[in-house]
Amino acid sequence: MEYPIWQLTTLGGGFWIALIATLHVYVAHFAIGGGLFLVLTEQAAYRTGNPHLLEYAKKHSRFFLLLTMAFGAVSGVAIWFTIALLAPQATITLIHNFVFAWAAEWVCFTGEIVALIIYYYTWDTMNRRDHLMVGYIYFIFGWFSLFLINGIVGFMLTPGDWLQTKDFWDGFFNPTFWSALVFRSFFSAACAGLFGFVTATRILDEETRISVLRSCSAWTIAGVLAVVATGFWYVASLPAAQHEMMLLKSHRVAGFMNWFWLFAGLTLMGGLIMALKMPRRMTFPLAMAVLMAGLGLFGSFEFIREAGRKPYLIWDYAYSNSIIKSHAAAINRDGALARARWTPPTLRDGITDENRMEAGAFLYQLQCSACHSIGGPMNDIRKRTAMYDTDGMDAFLTGMGKLNPYMPPFIGTAAERATLASYIAEELNGNPPLASTVIPLPGPAEAAPFDPDEDTHVLLAWTDQGMAFFAQTDRWTLLPPAITLRAQLILRDLLPEVVTDDVTLTYAVDPGVEGKTLTGSLSPHEDGGRFEATLNIRPYADGVFNPLPMATIEARDRDGHILAVTRVALPVSDQMGCRNCHGGDWAHDGSGISTATADNILAVHDRMNNTDHVARAKKGPILCVECHDDPIQNARGAGDRPNLSAAIHGSHAVYLAGREADDSCLKCHPQNTLRGLHDEVGLDCADCHGQMEDFAIALLRAEQAAGKSGAQKLLALLSPRSTGSREAIDPRTPWQNEPDCLTCHRDFAAPETTDAFNAESPAGLFSTRRDELGAVYCAACHGAPHAIHPATERDSIQPAQYTGKPQTIGANGSCSACHLFDMEDAAHHPGMGVE
Repeated sequence: MEYPIWQLTTLGGGFWIALIATLHVYVAHFAIGGGLFLVLTEQAAYRTGNPHLLEYAKKHSRFFLLLTMAFGAVSGVAIWFTIALLAPQATITLIHNFVFAWAAEWVCFTGEIVALIIYYYTWDTMNRRDHLMVGYIYFIFGWFSLFLINGIVGFMLTPGDWLQTKDFWDGFFNPTFWSALVFRSFFSAACAGLFGFVTATRILDEETRISVLRSCSAWTIAGVLAVVATGFWYVASLPAAQHEMMLLKSHRVAGFMNWFWLFAGLTLMGGLIMALKMPRRMTFPLAMAVLMAGLGLFGSFEFIREAGRKPYLIWDYAYSNSIIKSHAAAINRDGALARARWTPPTLRDGITDENRMEAGAFLYQLQCSACHSIGGPMNDIRKRTAMYDTDGMDAFLTGMGKLNPYMPPFIGTAAERATLASYIAEELNGNPPLASTVIPLPGPAEAAPFDPDEDTHVLLAWTDQGMAFFAQTDRWTLLPPAITLRAQLILRDLLPEVVTDDVTLTYAVDPGVEGKTLTGSLSPHEDGGRFEATLNIRPYADGVFNPLPMATIEARDRDGHILAVTRVALPVSDQMGCRNCHGGDWAHDGSGISTATADNILAVHDRMNNTDHVARAKKGPILCVECHDDPIQNARGAGDRPNLSAAIHGSHAVYLAGREADDSCLKCHPQNTLRGLHDEVGLDCADCHGQMEDFAIALLRAEQAAGKSGAQKLLALLSPRSTGSREAIDPRTPWQNEPDCLTCHRDFAAPETTDAFNAESPAGLFSTRRDELGAVYCAACHGAPHAIHPATERDSIQPAQYTGKPQTIGANGSCSACHLFDMEDAAHHPGMGVE
C-alpha cells in the first residue's frame, strides 16, 4: 500500500524471486561448505604429497571463486532488486529491524571477498601455513554470514516474541534459529560434495580422481543424511501455527515434501554410485545430473519453508501481498484504492462503470500479483480461476484466507471485492455472468374427481419436503433422489374419522418419468394415523427436466373397491447450483451436476482436507455419508467429522457471508424451493431458518456439543449476523430441529414476528405435526413445507379438488370436504378463518 507496484504479468507471481533466490542460495551454501572443502583438500595434498591433488585444489579454487564471488555477488544483488520491487514492505521491515545484522553480514561478506581473493592469487607466493590460514579465515567469515542471514530468514517464518516486543534479539534468535542453523550448515557440507563432483571429473590422474570423487561422495552422503535428521528437528521447533500450516493445512507442502524425499533419495543414490560403482567412469554430464538432484533437494526445502509461512511474508505481520496485517481494518473501512499511495488519479474518486476494469486491474496488481502470474508458469491466475463467473469469484474472494489459510484475505470494501471479481472473471478469463437458471413451467394438471354428495371418503396426501433436492453424479453421491409421500384417509361424516384399518393405499407416478410408470404401496406408519412411502424418483419426463411430476394415490377397501382418489405433486430437483462456483455446466439440459463440476468439488475437498477423493472416485462413486452423519439418510459417518449438513453449510457460509438469501441459499438450492404463500408475501429462507452464517453456526454448535472437533474449526471462521455472539444461537440438528410455525403464528394468529425458531423435537416438524385433536396432520390441509397453499397450480391441485380453490383445505367455509356440513367453530385449531 505504501509503495509503487512492479507490474508483471506472464513472469510475475514471484517467478523472479523463486528463480534467482533458489540458484543464489544454493550457490551461497556451496560458498560456505565449499570453502571448508577447499582448504581441507589443500591440507590433504600437503599431507600426502600428492601434486595432482594440489593441482586439483588450485583449479577448484578458480571455479569456486568465479561461481561464489561472481555469480553469487551478482545474483545477490538481483535478489535485493527483485524483493525490493516485488515485496517492498517486507524488505523495508527487514532492513529497519535488522540494520545491525545486515551491517555485520556485509562486514563478513567483505571479509569473504578479501580472503578468497588473497587465497586464490597467492597459491605460489604465500607459505603453506599462511595460505591455509587465509582459507580458514574465509570459511569462518562465510559461516558467520550464514549465522547472520539465518537469523533474518528464520525470522520471516517464526518471528516469535518479536511480534509483541519488536526487539531485535527476539526476532533474530527466533524459535527456529538454532535448528535452521545446524540444518543449513550440514546442507552446506552436502553442497561442497555436490559441486566437487563437477570439477573432480576433470582430474587426469585416475587414482587422484577416484580419491576425490569418493571424498565428494562422503561429503554428499553424510551431509544429506544429516540434513534429513536435522530436518525433523527443524520441523519440531516450529510454533504450533506454522507447524500446522506446513504439515496439515497447506496442500502445496505435501507436493513439495514428496519432491524433497524424491530428490533426497536421488542425491544419496548419486553419491553412493559415485563412491562405489562409477568412480572410473564418472563423466561431467553425470556429475551435473547429481548436482541438479541436489538443487531439487534444496529447492523443494525452500519451497516448503516458503509455503509454511503463507499467507505471510513475515508471519502474522505482513501478508504475502505486502499489506501489513494491522492495517487491514482501516483498509476494509476506507477501501484499498483510498489507502494505497499510488492509486491512479482516475480511480481516486471511486469506482464507476467507466473505470471498473481499470480499478479491477489495479486491485489485482495490488493484492494478487505478488503470488499470481497472468498466463505464466507461477500460479497462473487464469488457470486457477477458470471455473468462476463474477459472482462465483466474488464468493471465493469473500472466503479467501479462511478455510484455505494459505492465501491472505481480500482486504478492501465489498465494492472493491466485486470489482476485482469482475476483472478476473470477465477481463482475464472471458467468463460472462452465468445465465439465470431456467425452471420449466409444467403443464396444467387435472385434479382427481370428487363428488361432495356421493363420495364417502377424502384422501389427503402431501410430501415431507416442499422440494426434495438431490445431488448424485458418477463421482459421488451427496443425497440420492428420494422423496417421502404421506397420506391420510378420512371417512366423511358429521364427526369424520381417520381410517387406517382394512384399507390399501397405492401410488402411481405419471408415465414419462424416466420412461416408465412408477407404482407402489404406502405402508401404515408406526405412529398411526397416516400411510407413507419413500419414492426414488428422478424428475425427468421423456428426458426433459420436470421438477413437479404428479402422483395419483388410490385408497381401496379390503375387497379392492376404490374409496378415494387424489393427486399430488412430487417436488424433486437436481438443479443444485454447484456449477456457480465449481465450474462446468449442467449435466443435462438445464439440470444436474456435470462430471466436470463433480471433479472440481472432489479436488477442492482433497485440497482442503488432505483426502484422496479424486483418485478414489475413479474406482467408483464416493458416498458422502461414509464420513459424515446425515439424519435424513439415517446414516452414521466416521470419526469426529461434522454431519453432512453442518459441514456443507459451515464451509459454504465462509464464502457466502454477508449475503441475503437470494445470493446465498438459492445459489446452491434449487431456485423453486420456495413456491407457496410465504414466497408470495415476500419471505425468504432467512426469515425462517436464519441468515446463512447463523444457520451454519446453529448446526455447528450442535456438532461441537457432540464432541466433533471439526466443527470448532469452522465455527471459528463464522461471525453471527443476528446476535452479538455465537452462544446466543441455539444448537440445531439438521432435518430434526426445524422452524416452528407457532413462533410467528402465535396462537395460530396472523404473524407478529419473523424470528426463526427450532422445533424442540422431530415430533414438532410441520410435515409430521397434527392438529390439536391429534387427528389430522397439518400438512394434509396446508400443503408441503415450502409449498404452503396457495402455491403453484400443481402444488395446489389437491385443494382445487376438494374446495375448488388453491387454498388451505378447511379455510373459507370449506370444512364440508370432510364434515358434511359447515362448521361454526374452529375444530382443528383456533383462527381457522371459518366464515
